[in-house]
Amino acid sequence: MRSIRPRDLMLELKANALAGENSMIWGSPGIGKSEIVYQLAQELGADLYELRANLFDPVDVRGGLKVVEQENGTFKTCYGIPEDYPPSETMKPVVFFIDELTTASKATQAALLQLLLNRRIGTYKLPVNTVIVAAGNRARDRAAVHEMPMPVKDRFDHFTLEPNADDFCAHALQNDVDPSIVGFIRYRPQLLNDPDAANNAFPTPRSWTRLSNKLPHMQDEFYGIASKVGDGAAGEFLAFRKMFHQLPDIDKIIANPGTVSVPLEPSQIYAVASALAARADITTVKPILKYLRRLAPEYQVVAVSDIIGKDKKLITNTEVQLWITDNSSVVL
Repeated sequence: MRSIRPRDLMLELKANALAGENSMIWGSPGIGKSEIVYQLAQELGADLYELRANLFDPVDVRGGLKVVEQENGTFKTCYGIPEDYPPSETMKPVVFFIDELTTASKATQAALLQLLLNRRIGTYKLPVNTVIVAAGNRARDRAAVHEMPMPVKDRFDHFTLEPNADDFCAHALQNDVDPSIVGFIRYRPQLLNDPDAANNAFPTPRSWTRLSNKLPHMQDEFYGIASKVGDGAAGEFLAFRKMFHQLPDIDKIIANPGTVSVPLEPSQIYAVASALAARADITTVKPILKYLRRLAPEYQVVAVSDIIGKDKKLITNTEVQLWITDNSSVVL
């Protein structure tokens, strides 16, 4: 099945939300499947309810049994509603996220059939404005997965997510990920996602993001980085990071974009471009673009793409529009 990048997957999920269709996201661990669903709920203004399917036995899907006394003094067993389910009566938009679906047993997956098709199970009904999205790993990801039964497959539209360096960098800049990580991924995009079941630590979009949180607190840089992304990626990133901190001062570039020297090595150029993109806003974009115009076109494209990815409002800025006009043959 053809893979899809995160940016395009979001468009497909929104289309399915409007059409009332269920979506299933496949992909390796750590590439942002859950994060995209959280973003979907936020952009739809919806409440998010998350069901971890691998924690449910088949009987849990229907709900726990309880004994209820009737008016005539007799007793009846009734099903309770699992707390992970949204209240039926709400009229607000709801994203019902079934995570780790493929690590649930086949019996548990089959128990969800009625909920997926009829949006109800027993006497419980999902709210009328519910969007159902599920996610899980594949067998080739060497995760502890169970094959999805055919009837369950037939209740979803299926999407295979693959990481994309452009999308990762845009998201990273929006969420204050360390600029040295953004620059490194621009320089070595192959190391954005390089899962290796033989190693305990390996590069993924999630591990790079978590590394950003750890960078200010590390005692030993190599071991601190390697514990997140593995030895090979750690060695390359550490060398890049040392070079990153020897670059021209970004404040000086912004203050004097026409005179501060331009680096010559590709790794240094990527590093400067990512650092400038991280600082771009309505007040700094003009001098930043003046400096970027001194770079080769391929580096300009990367930097301007990151600037717009970080803050989409900047695409209407006069200086950005002028750059786009002057580079009309380039597709951002």
